Amino acid sequence: MTLVELLVSMSVFTLCMTVVFGAVILVVRKSTDVQKSADVTSALRLAMSQIDRQVRSGNVLFSPAGETTAGCATSGVNSGTCMRVFTQSNGTEKCVQWQIIIDPASPTTKLLRTRSWATDWATSGDLTGWSTVARGLTLEPGIDPFTLQGASTPYKERLLDVRLVAHDPRRNADVVEQSSMSGRNTSYGYNSAQCSLIPTA
Repeated sequence: MTLVELLVSMSVFTLCMTVVFGAVILVVRKSTDVQKSADVTSALRLAMSQIDRQVRSGNVLFSPAGETTAGCATSGVNSGTCMRVFTQSNGTEKCVQWQIIIDPASPTTKLLRTRSWATDWATSGDLTGWSTVARGLTLEPGIDPFTLQGASTPYKERLLDVRLVAHDPRRNADVVEQSSMSGRNTSYGYNSAQCSLIPTA
C-alpha cells in the first residue's frame, strides 16, 4: 500500500466515523429531550393523582383564595397558589398543604411542593418538611391553579378545580393537567378549626 492510498483510506475512515458519531450524538440528544418531556408530563400526573386521593378522602377543604398567609411562604405567593386539605390516609387524619412557588434553582419557573402535619403537631412534633413534587411550572395570567367551588363554609361537599401547567422545552409548548375533584360530604363532625394551627413556612 502506498502512502497516498493510506492517506485516502484514513480520510475516508475519519469521515465515516465523524458521520457515525454525529448520528449517535443526535440520537442521544433527542432521547434526552424526549425523556425530559416525559418527565414533565409524569410529574404533573403524579401530583394530580396525589391531590385527587387527598381531596376525595378529605374531611375539610379550605379555599385557596384565602391561603396567602396560612403558613405558605410569603415570597412569590399569590391567591390561588396555595391550598390546604384536612384528609385521612389509612384511618390517620392529617392536614396537607400544596403550594406553587418560584423555583430557587430556576427563578424564571415555578415548582410544586407539599407537606403534611398531624392536628396535634405542636405537641407531638408530627409534621413533614416541604418536598418538591414537580418543577418547571408556569402560572397563567388570571387563572388560579387551585380554585374551590361550591359552599361558602369549609366543610360541605364541593369541587376543587386544579390546573397545573408546565413548559415542555422539546415541543416549546405548555403541558396542562387539569381536573375537577369532588370532596366527599363532610358536614358531620368536622369544622374549619381542624387544621387552623398551621406550622410556619
